[in-house]
Amino acid sequence: MDRLKLPENQCYALDTVVLIYFLERHPQFYQAAKNIFSQIESGQISAVCSTLVFAELLVPAFRAEKNEQAKKVVHILTNFPNLKIIPMTIDISITAARLRTTFGLRTPDAIHVATAMETKATGIITNDKDLKKMASPDFGVWLFS
Repeated sequence: MDRLKLPENQCYALDTVVLIYFLERHPQFYQAAKNIFSQIESGQISAVCSTLVFAELLVPAFRAEKNEQAKKVVHILTNFPNLKIIPMTIDISITAARLRTTFGLRTPDAIHVATAMETKATGIITNDKDLKKMASPDFGVWLFS
């Protein structure tokens, strides 16, 4: 799949996997991820992601002692047009706890979804099929596959 059908002029939350597919040029999902980032960059859509993405994304670079690569990723994401990095707040933490209790989400997933909800995003872009249970008329879940 080269393109997800995303309504324009909306804000979407990005799960870490979207960034991984894009930054690591995933053989199956890179083109779709690239299209998402092109839409964000051009302003067709906007996006938010939790600061949690750094804790998830940077592990391989730090493990390989590639500190410059980690700095580059941080720079790209913090300066990417129409992408807001959202810090963890008390409200996000409380919403995440409720989501964990109600839907049985793992903590990282709950934080990503709570970030989306607290920022009033249209929904979340992910490839985690487990998050489909979060879909509702007011909250979309878009999968790569």
